[in-house]
Amino acid sequence: MMKSVLISVILHGFVASAVAQSASDILIGVSLPLSGPGAAAGKEGQAVMQAYIDSVNKAGGIQGKRIVLRVLDDEFNPQKAADNARQLANDKVVALFNCWGTSSCSAMLPVASEYSVPLIAGIAGSGPMRTQPGHFVFNVRPTTSAEIARMVEQMVVGGQTRIAVVYQKDAFGQSALAAAQEVLAKAGIKPTGEVALSADASDVPAVLEALKKGAPNGVVLLASSRSTVALITQARRSGLAVPIYNLAAQANQRVATDLGEYTGNVIFTTVVPSPARVALPVVNEYRKLYAAVSGSDEFSYLGLETFINTRILVEGLRHAGRDQSREGLVTALETMGAKTFGDVVSVKYGPNRRDGSSFVGLAIVDRQGRFRE
Repeated sequence: MMKSVLISVILHGFVASAVAQSASDILIGVSLPLSGPGAAAGKEGQAVMQAYIDSVNKAGGIQGKRIVLRVLDDEFNPQKAADNARQLANDKVVALFNCWGTSSCSAMLPVASEYSVPLIAGIAGSGPMRTQPGHFVFNVRPTTSAEIARMVEQMVVGGQTRIAVVYQKDAFGQSALAAAQEVLAKAGIKPTGEVALSADASDVPAVLEALKKGAPNGVVLLASSRSTVALITQARRSGLAVPIYNLAAQANQRVATDLGEYTGNVIFTTVVPSPARVALPVVNEYRKLYAAVSGSDEFSYLGLETFINTRILVEGLRHAGRDQSREGLVTALETMGAKTFGDVVSVKYGPNRRDGSSFVGLAIVDRQGRFRE
């Protein structure tokens, strides 16, 4: 309760600052799920990015100009995200930042191209932002293919070559399935099954029945939090005890809490270092900043990822100098050189280079419900 109240205070402060926006401010557009599915993650992300932007502004901003975030709620709905992107582009934002989810980011990409607006640091590992990023996309997180490749590598080491794939019945699930098919083909592995799972988890019993027919000794699960929790809990109750590997998007405390006693043999990829590794300067900076504005000691992979994303945005703005135009920011990002965080997350852009970091780790949930690498 205290954490949600404090985040509400942060967001209220943001609204007040947005009202006071001046013509000389650098306006950054953000579309996030602040209601509906994903609202908790969206609000946490907004609090992190706003906290870092506030610290930059307090230190003098960029060339004396403030950075102002204009945030709209997309309810985790791709069409709403696209509508928000169009509204923000018409509001003359310099960039669209930190779009949330493969489906929403994919829906925003055509708008970014139409309006020639940079689309920076999307929380998306697959879809057209990765396969056809074009001139305006700048990725930070690794691809879904890289995450799945890390899963399969670990599974093969452990002797798990009878691998089944469960994917969500939507655009995200389909693109993730395509990535999994490519990774498994390269490894010379034919999946024991490719089973579709509805986003509302209403068909979990049928999915489990189909899974068991293939007798897998490992499962790659490509689904959202709700269906992930439902599938794993019912799988364990039904006696399916094989390792289940999940994408980094599900490596969050809510999923760990909802899984309860069923976290054993559940593995998650991670796309940033553990937020518990305080010896890393980037982790220490994130923890101090977030603790100061939230009063919370609940640090997350997603919070650290958002912090790093915001650092990269600001570095691009700084490198742009006085040319705080959309194309000026594109040029700045392409020429600012490599940026490395925690000695593992590193990005370097160029005229024909829009890839993100290649770092993918693995984590489990311990008996105390905390993620451990």
